[in-house]
Amino acid sequence: MPRMRWCVAALLSALIGAGSAYAQTGSTQDGSGLRDWLVEVNRAAANQRFVGTMTIRSEHQTAAAKIWHWGNGRDQYERVDLMTGEAQTTFRRNDEVLEFDHRRKQLRVERRDDLGLFPAVLKAPGNTVGQHYVMQSLGQERVAGESATGTALQAKDLWRHSFRIWRSAQTGLVLKWQTLARPEGPVLEEVAYSDMMVGSASGLTEAQIRDWMAMPAGYDVVNVTTQGVDTAQRRWLAPQSVPGFHPISAMVAHAPTDGAPGAARQGTPLTQWVFSDGLSSASLFITKKQGGNGTGAAIRMGATSSVAKQVGAYWITAVGEVPVATLHALIDGVGLP
Repeated sequence: MPRMRWCVAALLSALIGAGSAYAQTGSTQDGSGLRDWLVEVNRAAANQRFVGTMTIRSEHQTAAAKIWHWGNGRDQYERVDLMTGEAQTTFRRNDEVLEFDHRRKQLRVERRDDLGLFPAVLKAPGNTVGQHYVMQSLGQERVAGESATGTALQAKDLWRHSFRIWRSAQTGLVLKWQTLARPEGPVLEEVAYSDMMVGSASGLTEAQIRDWMAMPAGYDVVNVTTQGVDTAQRRWLAPQSVPGFHPISAMVAHAPTDGAPGAARQGTPLTQWVFSDGLSSASLFITKKQGGNGTGAAIRMGATSSVAKQVGAYWITAVGEVPVATLHALIDGVGLP
């Protein structure tokens, strides 16, 4: 994905993962302790409001953003302003995401059900996440000027990455997290707050965030619509080659093509099939092959990898925060008529 979209996606997913109440939970024999901990993190910021500066770093990429969050237990609002690269503002209102491209004067609107630091933990069948990761305490560390408690989520095999997460000992908010190639490293990507103001100190009000989401004059609106897909009806077979990764959703997106007036643009369908082990996720983007044959190169940007291959009459692009070998295995294991 382009650098700006990658930065915003990482920052938006990350900030929603800030927790509202800290509880260090040990991993039980059946892995339920790990799952409960992830659910707690994923239900982050339900009643929190905060403002902070966040930086995301990888081997060759660095980006910073200003973040505002408002949660009242019923609705969740966020604003992310990129502070590096092209000016771009992204808002979230529950499951609706609005991306303002100020250079092009364009507003892209779509709905996503995968928001959160670890969204798949609520959807993955069988509650098997504890079979693939081990929790370990990392002790205390100062992050963004306050004491934070660290937890390592170590992968048991090479099919998935490992994670380290630090949460505020006072508020429970996630302040820093790392994605690692292996439990011992190296770190592929780090996202961390350098400062954060919580509650009344943030000065943030719900009315203020609603005003920010108003449509600016002169902006073109691009609506991306999605529709659920019955993979069984299509006779698609899910790959069985990667332990623990199960299908959790499938949808087809219709995005207007560029270069035509908004009302007249024709939708271009693309099916996204999402797989997860309850913690890590990968998507297969599937479309009918057009043109000649070929295999796309594997690409890694931070913790996110992508691989493209032709499978019969289809072209599949796999994207996820998993090793390249995992993406290859998912593509090679899928069955398409």
